[in-house]
Formats: sequence, C-alpha cells, structure tokens
Amino acid sequence: NVNTVGFKGQRVTFQEVFNQTLKGAGSPQDGKGGTNPQQVGLGISISTIDTFFARGAVQRTDNNTDLAINGDGFFILSDQNDFGRCYYTRAGNFTLDQAGNLVASNGFKVGGQVYNRVTGEYEKELTGIKISKTDSVPASATKNITVEGNLNSSTAVDESYTTNCTVYDELGNEYKLQYEFTKNTDNIWDVNIKHIYNDGSVSYFDNSSGGETEDATAPTTPYMQITFASGKVDTAATPNPVPIVITGENGGTFTAEGIVLDFSSLTQFSNEATTSVHRGDKDGNGAGNKMGFLDTFSIGPTGEVFGIYTNGESQKIAKIKVATFKNPSGLEKTSENMFQMTNNSGEANLTDPGTGGSGSLNPGTLEMSNVDISREFTEMITTQRGFQANSRIITTSDEMLQELVNMKR
Repeated sequence: NVNTVGFKGQRVTFQEVFNQTLKGAGSPQDGKGGTNPQQVGLGISISTIDTFFARGAVQRTDNNTDLAINGDGFFILSDQNDFGRCYYTRAGNFTLDQAGNLVASNGFKVGGQVYNRVTGEYEKELTGIKISKTDSVPASATKNITVEGNLNSSTAVDESYTTNCTVYDELGNEYKLQYEFTKNTDNIWDVNIKHIYNDGSVSYFDNSSGGETEDATAPTTPYMQITFASGKVDTAATPNPVPIVITGENGGTFTAEGIVLDFSSLTQFSNEATTSVHRGDKDGNGAGNKMGFLDTFSIGPTGEVFGIYTNGESQKIAKIKVATFKNPSGLEKTSENMFQMTNNSGEANLTDPGTGGSGSLNPGTLEMSNVDISREFTEMITTQRGFQANSRIITTSDEMLQELVNMKR
C-alpha cells in the first residue's frame, strides 16, 4: 500500500503466551541474598496491531476536488442521505458524480454544511455537498453606485471628463449610464448623468426628482455640484445626491426608490483624471447583476466551497466539515481506506477545517501513504532471518534424537 492514497501503515507486536516456572523466587534470609525465579517461556501470540496516523507525503495534483488535511482531522463520508451512519477517511481523492455530489472513489458522499443564501448562514445539519452546474444566482437590481478616483485640479474651466457605468434592474436588463464631470470653478465641479438607450437616444436625470428628463442635451442646472477643499470632497458644502430613478426598457423597471450615489471618495489634485464609476458600495454591496449559472468553483483552506458564476459573481455554496478523535488509534479499519468509530476512539468531534487541531485543507493535493518502503524491506529481512533461525530448531532436534539412538546401539 505504498502508493495507496491516505493509507495508514500498521505495526504488529508480540507477547508470550505463558511461562513454566521451574523454580520460584527466594527471599533474603540467614545472611544470604534472594534468588530470582527460573522460568521458561512457552510460545508467543500477537499483543497489539497498532495503526500509525503519522501524516504521509503530499502529492500535488492541481485537481480542485483533491484535498489533503494538514492536521489530525478526517473527512466525513456516508452512504446515507441523512448521514445517519458515518465513516472517516484521510484519502481526499474526491470527484463529482452526474448529480454534482462530491463523492469519494467508492461513491460515498462527502459531509459538510450547505450555505443558505436567504439567511446568509450555513445550515447546521450535516449533509452531502452538491456542486451542480445547474446551480444559478438570480438577477438583482443595482442599488448603489460608488464614484472614485481623481479629478485633475489643473483642468480648465468648462472642460469635461466622462466615464461610463452599466447597471441592472431586477430582471437583469442592462442600462448604460454616462457621468459627465465639468469644471465650474477652481474647486467646484458640475455633475450630469445621462441614460444612453439601446437605440442610441439619450436622456438626462433631473436634479430634483432623480428621474429622467426628455431633453437630449445637458440641463442648465446640473444634476449636482461637488465642492472640494484641500483636494477632498467638502461634505458640508456638497449636498447628498438625489437617488437616480431609471426609466425601464426591455420590459424591466426599477421598483426601488432609486440608486444611491456615493461621491465621497473623489479627490481633486493636480494629477491625471482617473475617475471611475462602479456598481455597489465600498464593500461591494448592492452591485446588481444578470442571472448567472455556475461556471467553476474553488475550495478554500477552511473548507468553504465558492461558486464562480457566468455573470462574474462569486457565491458560497457549502462548507466541508472534518472530524477529530481523542484516540485516533482506536478507530477500526473497515475497507476502501475508511475507518469507523469504536468505544476506544471516542466520539467524533465535527469541526471546521483549521480549528481544534483538525488542520486546514490543502486543495489540489493528496496525502499519500505513510508506509516507508525502506523500513518495510528491513523488517521483512529481519522476519525472514528470524523464521530461518527458528527453522533450524527442527534440524537440531532431529540430530539430537539421532545421537540418542546411536548411543543405544
């Protein structure tokens, strides 16, 4: 089993079966010292068969479903949907079946917790991990827009700078917005926002309602003005922008009050203009997106399975759980690189990888057998010589009997 993934080697120790006492021990008396007992050992039997749980060498595979544990933990496997009966293994050569279940080589499901996107937490029940290509994330409306970067303070008055941004409604329809920054005075910039329709027509947003006007030219009163002081936005002199409300097209509408704009990160220094507009707040919340299907996935060191979808979003799918035992040597080998709990192993403690001494996961690698082939060969030679020496007893006994027969003659 030197090439068996996750295999744990064993050691056999022996003991005497019983001893024949020829003479008992004597205590010191009458000035004489004591004497030791005289015994003859008769036969041997197996004392223990110990399993070594030392970590084996790690082999790199770059397969995202291959996992190795850096600590003392065990993967949890089951052939039941409710994980009523569990087995444990160090072999992390997992694959996906046709239904997207993460399974071991024998088809047993890998245990973990499913991520609930509604509550934003992992379910407490232990269940099989499923990574299905049919998994999708729904479209969501854009709720926040953040404007960042620098406006060049050396820009001439009435000179403009534009940047674009695409937002989405709750059906995943796209809307193209363009932001125009026009220098008014040394520290004041006018901001206008226009909606570019699919047919090429445009309309600007009103500075009072946030809704779109029918004008295709910039209004005389800008959507808002940004005042800078010492290169940063003067929040006291700059009013909060009115949320924009987009007129729906392609059958989609924004049902929310509008998209909240954040200009607080803008700067005005004598340097190139780097202003950019992106969806979502500073933490990425409320970005909105199209509907997306699972494209690929990755597994992190803490066991979290992240799905990467065709719309660019990344979502948690599940978390792989591991088990630790107070006495791993007390586990009982079953078959197919699996162990099961016994009275002497202690109860399985389910935990997250990287906590409680369980060890973090190392994706893209496999833990190989901990069998040392050189040591195995050495022990085999020693055993062979021992058997050879014991076989000489038969020859010696035969020669002694032959001599006794000859003496009688």
